[in-house]
Amino acid sequence: MMRTREEQIAERRAQIPRKYRAIYDRAIKGKGLRAAVDAQCLECVCYKSDEVRNCTDLACPLWAVRPYRISRSSQTEAFSSVESQKSGRGALQHE
Repeated sequence: MMRTREEQIAERRAQIPRKYRAIYDRAIKGKGLRAAVDAQCLECVCYKSDEVRNCTDLACPLWAVRPYRISRSSQTEAFSSVESQKSGRGALQHE
């Protein structure tokens, strides 16, 4: 049996940490695109705002407008660090 939108919203909302429910509520009521982006980014990283700030998924369609962005120079440093860690792991696996 197909659940209604209201039932799906209630189920998802119950799983959201209390401090982020207001953002979700604004988003589902169509109260702003910013709320929708914020809610989606937070959900994507299991509601860890630091993870949104440090997001490395450059292919995500919301990446350029995500909340909690760090400065461009810090982003470059963070991405370089992540990429070098990925390279190091790959090199170890092939040895």
